[in-house]
Amino acid sequence: MTKQQEPSRRKDHPVWIKKTNSKTERLLAGSYRKDQILLYFKKVPTQADINIIKVSFRDSGFNPDGIKISSCGNCKIPVQLWSAKGIHTLVNTDSVRAGSGPKSTTVGESYSLNFFNTIPESSREREGLKKAVEERNNERKEEIIVAVLDTGIDTDLVDPGYLWQEKDGTAVGDCYKAQKTGWNFVSDNGNFKDDHAGRHGTVVSQLIINEFKHAKENRVKIMPLKTHDKNGQGDLFGIICAIHFAIAKGAQLINASWGFYYYYELPVPYLKKLISNVLRKQGILFVTASGNKIDADDAIAKQLYFLEHGLMLTDSQLRNLAIHNFYPAHLSTVSNSVVTVTTTDGRTVCFSQNYSKDYVDLGVLADEVSKEGMKFKLPFEELGRVTTLISGSSFATAIATGLIGANCKKSLYIPNIKKADFLAALKVMSNDDHTGQILVNHAALAKKDIHNGACIK
Repeated sequence: MTKQQEPSRRKDHPVWIKKTNSKTERLLAGSYRKDQILLYFKKVPTQADINIIKVSFRDSGFNPDGIKISSCGNCKIPVQLWSAKGIHTLVNTDSVRAGSGPKSTTVGESYSLNFFNTIPESSREREGLKKAVEERNNERKEEIIVAVLDTGIDTDLVDPGYLWQEKDGTAVGDCYKAQKTGWNFVSDNGNFKDDHAGRHGTVVSQLIINEFKHAKENRVKIMPLKTHDKNGQGDLFGIICAIHFAIAKGAQLINASWGFYYYYELPVPYLKKLISNVLRKQGILFVTASGNKIDADDAIAKQLYFLEHGLMLTDSQLRNLAIHNFYPAHLSTVSNSVVTVTTTDGRTVCFSQNYSKDYVDLGVLADEVSKEGMKFKLPFEELGRVTTLISGSSFATAIATGLIGANCKKSLYIPNIKKADFLAALKVMSNDDHTGQILVNHAALAKKDIHNGACIK
């Protein structure tokens, strides 16, 4: 193979593990919670189903007596979290590639490890933040409920009047039926206060709120779903439960400013179905971050790629979602309701954020561009600083969620929702200063960075 041919060969190969060995297992040992596995059933399991699986575990040499089984509240969904010392070793790594587990299943169940997902931004402590100026929405406007899956919310900074609260008599079904406000999926309780040093969930929520302040037709309610702890770490089970909460409580939009790099060819089937199909059928738009450069994950990807192909990935290839898969961003397709977002200056994507003309739907134009990157203004005043700038695809995602929610008619949130309808609506709407449309297509970005080069501000 010539040197001229080699780049195209590299581009054709995503970072996927074709065959596991002790080295690949060691590389990925920090990507999931030890002593836990997720079980996915074809239907809500009976006690008889559970007993059959436990017997199969015992027959394989694993004592099931100490297994703790957790479910998503009282939601009747076919997913359970099983916890016990060493139980993660039961998941066969070859089968995980296909989202399953032990090669011999018993009642048609499948398995996965409880993968971590993270907020791809630093946790620099923010001190002396001032509460955002209160600008309540006009009650006569259409209410748009945005479920924010993040580190929670700090009502010392965000006006609590923006928080969602279920109205009496509107609960449908048993899924978290008794809960009338947000929920903490880390500690499984009603305390969703943001304890992250950088107040990530709070910043994300305020960025969304700010886009609604001048909306003509819509007002916002934030549904705070705390899926990530004070270190910005969450897991697959908490995310699945939170999504079902959002569905049950009537959210129109889900903001997912987080994700995880994943190195198997097939995603976890249940997660893919839930985000790609179920949300679309329910009429819910899922807006998610393209992902940022994470040094530890880049190091893993380089080693895995070299083991598989004998080639070294370039920095640019590491940011290409088609090569270095970041979920749930990688689930975006033309036909589903997943909207993947990154940061841009209208010519290129921020060098530290992921790009792909196939998987990234929108670029948000940065407030400031410099050699240090593309940044947005922090939506709070910070003591001792004239203007604080922040960077990351998670913040671009929040701005995109706010722009979509504030400007698109509520009537677009219908079963079998089409994200193309939302993008088309933004393309004909004027921006706040009436200098152009909210969404503009940039040809330079369409070549490799963003689908159709779509940018919003």
